Amino acid sequence: MTGLIMGVLATIAIQNLGTQNKNTVQDVVPSEKQQASTSGTENDSKSRAFKKARLSQIFKYDSILDQRVVLYSTVAAAQEQDLKEWWIQSKEIERKSHRETIQNAIVRKLATINPYETLGYIDDVSNFQSDALLHSIFSEWSVSQLDEAIEASNALSYPRRKVALESILETRDDLSDSRRRAIAIQLEGEETFLKLVSDREAAQSIKVPEESWEILLNDDVDDYLQTESLAIVARAWRDQAGFKVLSNIYQMQDHRIRFDLVNAVARLDLAGALNYTRGLVEENEQQYLSTIIVREWASEDAKTVLDVLSTFEPSSLASILENEAANTWARISPLELIENVDSISEEFRLYTLETAFSELAKGDPIDAIARLSSVENLVANTSTILDGIVFRWSFREPLAAAEWVVNNYGLRDPRRRMLLERVLPRWARINPIQAFELAIAQPTANEGLGLEHLVIGEITQDGDIEIALKLLPQVTEHTRQVAYTDVGLAMVRASRTEEAVELGTDLDGEQQQWYYRRVFNSWAQTNPKSLYETLGNLATNELKSGAAMQLILSNRITPLLSDDQIDEARTMLSDEAKTTIQRIEN
Repeated sequence: MTGLIMGVLATIAIQNLGTQNKNTVQDVVPSEKQQASTSGTENDSKSRAFKKARLSQIFKYDSILDQRVVLYSTVAAAQEQDLKEWWIQSKEIERKSHRETIQNAIVRKLATINPYETLGYIDDVSNFQSDALLHSIFSEWSVSQLDEAIEASNALSYPRRKVALESILETRDDLSDSRRRAIAIQLEGEETFLKLVSDREAAQSIKVPEESWEILLNDDVDDYLQTESLAIVARAWRDQAGFKVLSNIYQMQDHRIRFDLVNAVARLDLAGALNYTRGLVEENEQQYLSTIIVREWASEDAKTVLDVLSTFEPSSLASILENEAANTWARISPLELIENVDSISEEFRLYTLETAFSELAKGDPIDAIARLSSVENLVANTSTILDGIVFRWSFREPLAAAEWVVNNYGLRDPRRRMLLERVLPRWARINPIQAFELAIAQPTANEGLGLEHLVIGEITQDGDIEIALKLLPQVTEHTRQVAYTDVGLAMVRASRTEEAVELGTDLDGEQQQWYYRRVFNSWAQTNPKSLYETLGNLATNELKSGAAMQLILSNRITPLLSDDQIDEARTMLSDEAKTTIQRIEN
């Protein structure tokens, strides 16, 4: 019956095409008369018609309506095997819109034949398309076999079950609310039903947007799930009553969606929205709303919004908004900002240029560096701008960035060290040995840390303890404390605590005290029971006292040890440690 109805519709549509298209729809779809052939040849005729309707032919017609008539009438007349063959062919269609249109039609028809098997087709498409196909399957299924569709939905993962439920509830709006709610509860999605009901009631009251607004805010559905519906109502409210709806949005309790709703309304007329905020008395409301509006406007036309802000009051807020506009401009159109930076107040130029050049460096750091000379007379110093460029460069090409720094700044130039500090951590992740060699070759100030501590710190954060251990003997004297501590802490994180304790014996004096304090503190916080069980095995009374002290202090914040265990730890404290603990506890 479906095939006959679609055939009749196709014929009517075809008769009205006239000479609109050089190729007529009859070239692709069998006519009603042809479909009415003898029953003995009916299946063969349908199959031949389907195979004749090559996928490429369907989309030869300019009109989308004509294309859909051809597609759905052909699919409606097809046998299951033909549909399966067509599905395979459809994967080869390059144009996304055509491919997805055909696949949706195929899935809809297959869902009327064997919906269980059709569910398997969902795994053939990307996650971006799967929801649409699921919706089509359960829309068809819920009409022909509602109970089976519900049962199948229940077996799906939560995200897919939610899509299936939405499809069932939207399609079967002929059912009573009590029946639809029962289905939603059965599929653990009562909120989905409540949202549909709330949206329906809000739509019925949309001529009085205030009523729709209250319906959506006071229902039993999380406002976050109704952001789209609230935006529709807010725009309708603005059309009736102007931008005062922005104040209603500001008063919402759910801060997660205020930003999106303000944007949805403000985009209708950004100049009008900003002008509305001029008259607001409450400072926090005025700043919140105007900041969002200015950010959105600056992303489209920064020059105009900056001109408008020159007359904005109060001046303190105008400065905040100018800074927001300038930085939005720098992120969206960095080159344009750089070429027009003299239109920005002097107090904001440096930070704005730092942002703009950093954005440029994402694409071409060398070009960004070359452009620095164009702004040298507009800011006091461009060193922080260069720092940002090199930092951004280091994420893409750390070796190239390091080479540029070394080639352009002498060994004693302080800018060389400053820029290498930005590059070495990223390089250490790719080639720790080369990064370490470059770091160790750089001079250090008196008693200053060598750059090698950046390399050791980075590779230990990644868990490369063995490489760090090989490099430790080469670190400079004033870097030993920091470098050894980084490795020791990495060992604690990796549960190599005995090795961490042993590593500390390579240090002396205050360096060693600092090392054990940090290691025992980390151990006490991450695995206090393990440290407690190790207390008696530590080599010296000094180590036992240091470990016990960290256990006691850590247990005050996160009590994971019993009173008896803490009392036993106290017996291992030195006199000096006991005094320190008493002072802290009292």
